[in-house]
Amino acid sequence: MKYYLVLVAVFGFFTAMGISHASSFVTQYCSSTGQVQIVAPWYCSDINIQAQNVWSQWEPLALIVAFLSFLLGAVIFMAGIVSKSSRIRNFGVGEIYESIASILIVVAFLFIAATLFGLLPGVVTGPINPYDTSLTYIANTINTTSSLASRLFIIASLDRYYASITTQICFLNTLVSVCTPEGFRPFAFTILLWYWPAWALMQFMLDALFTLYVQYYFILFFLYAGMPVFLIPGVILRAFLPTRGVGGMMIAIAIGFFLVMPVLFSIAYYFTSTSAIKGLSNTYATLTQYGAGTGAQAGTLSPYSPLVLAITNANSVMNGFWLSILFFPALILAIAYSVVINLALIIGGTAKAGSTAFMRLV
Repeated sequence: MKYYLVLVAVFGFFTAMGISHASSFVTQYCSSTGQVQIVAPWYCSDINIQAQNVWSQWEPLALIVAFLSFLLGAVIFMAGIVSKSSRIRNFGVGEIYESIASILIVVAFLFIAATLFGLLPGVVTGPINPYDTSLTYIANTINTTSSLASRLFIIASLDRYYASITTQICFLNTLVSVCTPEGFRPFAFTILLWYWPAWALMQFMLDALFTLYVQYYFILFFLYAGMPVFLIPGVILRAFLPTRGVGGMMIAIAIGFFLVMPVLFSIAYYFTSTSAIKGLSNTYATLTQYGAGTGAQAGTLSPYSPLVLAITNANSVMNGFWLSILFFPALILAIAYSVVINLALIIGGTAKAGSTAFMRLV
């Protein structure tokens, strides 16, 4: 009986500490002088409000689940005492420790969320919203790429039409008409100078648009689903041994794709997107100036024509452009995936050890 009272006392002590610790910070971290408000004001004005609204609906269930997990650990511990089995008793103690950790996570959830999703990005990016920054950069790149692809398609299609025109000369008399061979195309050489480079660049632009839209909506999905779909259910599932691994994975997914990924995207696009957008905008301006109106096709008649030079300049900025939309996103996703895997082992890795110990007991 004395072991049970000791466990209850320890449980009550850690719970009271967690509640007092959480309540003090919950009321202060987003105040006018709060640390999160100073470092990341965007979090307090936007994400913190949403987190409070969502967490208020889940908090009673999370507390009930955490208390039940503690009672289950206490029952296992008492069973070890009754059966005089040190393995069962140690297993129960481990479950009680996990339950205490779950209780602390539940009662200090808003403070933990503010620390992870407010302070940490703020330390890296400053008082800049990484979600808004990354989405804005991607949206600007999408608009520039879409405009350039549309202009390329219009001019290339018209140029291809002129290049397909054939010239045939016929001499007519009363008896017979004599015509030169059909197939002479006066504008055919523009296909090599302008059409194929422009058409290839347009195809690259379309592939880039697909990649950019995937990145944009991937970030947007985790912006809205990170907390209510992954983080909060993960906290609840982590409280029980059978679902601890799943809960740890869901928490890790929320941290990796809701926290790490937008911060890395905002940093990468800050250093690469500006130069890429500038190069594409200059190309679009040249195409608009020389690719429309009377005599527009004269801009494709020689290797030094303005439209041909515009395509050449556009191809020269493709290296930085592809780094911006293909290489860095792939690298960011790989880093986020690595963070998720390692955090899942830390947060929910005890589920595997606990399951192994439980199977040995059985």
